Amino acid sequence: MDEDKIEIILWDWLKTKGQNILKIYFNRKNKLNAPTFKTKGINKKPDFLIKIDRGFGIEFIAVEIKDNTKSKNILDSGKILDIYYENFINKKTKYFIDNKQIRINHFVIATQSSPLGFLFKKEKIKIAKESQNKSKKYVASIGLIPQSEGDLSHQFIRNLWSRHNRIKLKEIKPSIGILIGIEPSIFIKIFVDWLKDKKPKWGQRFWQI
Repeated sequence: MDEDKIEIILWDWLKTKGQNILKIYFNRKNKLNAPTFKTKGINKKPDFLIKIDRGFGIEFIAVEIKDNTKSKNILDSGKILDIYYENFINKKTKYFIDNKQIRINHFVIATQSSPLGFLFKKEKIKIAKESQNKSKKYVASIGLIPQSEGDLSHQFIRNLWSRHNRIKLKEIKPSIGILIGIEPSIFIKIFVDWLKDKKPKWGQRFWQI
């Protein structure tokens, strides 16, 4: 599928189903006449920026969009780490909206199947409450992971997080993950440093946006 068509599919899904989305920015002029963002430095940039407010202040999500007609397209999207993520945390690429520099809080990957709850074209769906793993049932019940996951997406994101473990992080620690769900949500690995009674550490979160 043409990437322009996928962008429109995802833009419409985000605009109509998102609860905390304020604006969606494209990386170039577009058929929808939607606002755009710019970068300075190493000028390689993701497809979308999503501006959200979940009640804890403004956040920005960088979205790399892939056509899932071929699985290879998704598997190759690991460049979100190698290029966008590392260039951002190493201050080699800076992001701007209306000439004002912004901070990226989350980097995620999406496809035309994201509104269905997974990334790849065809996946077997696993329901958390049907799992024999009590821990999985529990973390799904409290919103740390999705209630259902595609088997290929499950494997892909765990591999992505494993690669993320090898990055030498600076003081900037944006999350990394995927954009999925009937209602748009990010499934991310995030640096949890806001719990006063616990030591900061990386953890999984599944947040509706």
